[in-house]
Amino acid sequence: MKIFNRFCSIILIFTIAVFIISLSQNMIFRSEMVYSFYFNDSRAVDGIYTSLSSNEMAGEIAGFMNSWNPEKFEVLEFTGYDHESVFTEEEGQNMMAVKRALDISAIVCVVSLILTVSIYAHFIRDGKKKVLSDMFKISMVMTLLMAGAEMLVMATNQGRDRIFKYVGITPMGEESQLLELLGVDFLNMAAIFLIMMTVIVTAVAIYVNYLVTKPPRLFY
Repeated sequence: MKIFNRFCSIILIFTIAVFIISLSQNMIFRSEMVYSFYFNDSRAVDGIYTSLSSNEMAGEIAGFMNSWNPEKFEVLEFTGYDHESVFTEEEGQNMMAVKRALDISAIVCVVSLILTVSIYAHFIRDGKKKVLSDMFKISMVMTLLMAGAEMLVMATNQGRDRIFKYVGITPMGEESQLLELLGVDFLNMAAIFLIMMTVIVTAVAIYVNYLVTKPPRLFY
């Protein structure tokens, strides 16, 4: 039993950190508000060939990110005689790659949450709240390191190139409309939002952990 508890305590360090990071990612990159804010602030939609407004484009992209098992990515607009896609097939494939990566992140988020809750329940039944408190503190350090690495990837050309290659995003030319919308400037802004969301989620996690692991009060 001691070996099992030791194993669970080590796993907990990682599941808490992974949950916080993956939840923050999904909350940012699935949020219509984030895309709408960037498009309205940068006027990026005005720089591509489309009649869609910034809010309409934000809704289309967020809708795709939140869709279930889409066959392809396309944003259609009426040209006067037919509906045509704003983006090319290559751009659509790149967005599908991003969508798959985000969906994997969502699965990891759910799995890490289930494991975290299960381990918490196990240790609470055994009366080992102190172990949970200690492991949570270590996990906060792990969360900080993971968040720092995430920001480094998003903020540097080398980091972005590596993650694009890993996700399966093919290089796009400077004339790419998708690159105009969701290029380096968008990623820099998204990184700031991601930091803020990670801080918020971490604060909530700290509060929940305190409620769950605080020792019983002798006097009221």
